[in-house]
Amino acid sequence: MIKRICFTMVITIIMTITLTACSHSEDITESDIILNKEIISEKEDKTLSSIDETGILPDDIADETDTFQNNDIINEEVLPPSEQENESTDIMIENPSESYYCIDSIESSGENNSFILEKLTEEKNNITDTEKWFEDNELETIDSNVIEDERYRYELEGDDGSSKYLLHIYDKVSGNYLKTLDFSQYRYASEYREEDYDFIEQRIWWVQSEGDTLYVSISHNTYTNSCPNHGYIVAIDLDDSSVIWKTDPGITNSRNFAIIDNTIVCGYGFTDEPDYINLVNMDDGTLIEQIDINSKADYIICKDDILYVRTYNTNYTFQVCRLVICK
Repeated sequence: MIKRICFTMVITIIMTITLTACSHSEDITESDIILNKEIISEKEDKTLSSIDETGILPDDIADETDTFQNNDIINEEVLPPSEQENESTDIMIENPSESYYCIDSIESSGENNSFILEKLTEEKNNITDTEKWFEDNELETIDSNVIEDERYRYELEGDDGSSKYLLHIYDKVSGNYLKTLDFSQYRYASEYREEDYDFIEQRIWWVQSEGDTLYVSISHNTYTNSCPNHGYIVAIDLDDSSVIWKTDPGITNSRNFAIIDNTIVCGYGFTDEPDYINLVNMDDGTLIEQIDINSKADYIICKDDILYVRTYNTNYTFQVCRLVICK
């Protein structure tokens, strides 16, 4: 009886695998069916002859059967839940205010920045030579759709190439999908010029985590007077996906930001508008300092205590001078 049970289990597995393979073929001939029967018969003979008196399969046969089953599991593609049929685990991120917001449990430290930025160079660029700027300074290029930090990989998604309001988060080491944050409530502000509606949709531009907090920059790409309540950095609790704080509008519309010590360095500006590098307190989202620059900052990258800033028409470098050292 034990032999018969073991034999039946093995044959069932083999039949399932064989029929599954055949089902993926568009043209199955009679000779294919005969060949499959011969293969199954051969495996049946091998299996029956291999079962010992205890009714247990030898390790090599058992391992072969386990491999069939394990391969099915390993090769199965796991999609983010937002892409699976009839299932969605997107987490809606609340937009608590169109102005500054901070949870009650956080009190402003009132401390100034731990460093100053000392300007080293200021040079006009050719506007279109961005790639050369990255190469000359040996900086990693910025991809605004797939972003990585030390712990996570982030993929941005929206309705089209310019609409990015879904943030898919993956573990960087394992590649496992973790969750999706939905920033739909940040796409459109309540105050805007109707004739500019097609240009005021806000999108996620940059993401970076520190500890258990995720920092996300969101803005549109047109004039502030078309829609003034834009250009935020939002701090998200990665444990419960709640909003910790949100800066005032008009803080960032650069393509990325940099984190130095306990400060977020970002940029804001546009044609015929004031252009700044802004230093933001990571604890509560308050503005610490503004530094005037010639045009809107696009890229802000810190390497070896040198801050590289690429604006529309000017390249800057700043020395990050920590106050403990520079007193």
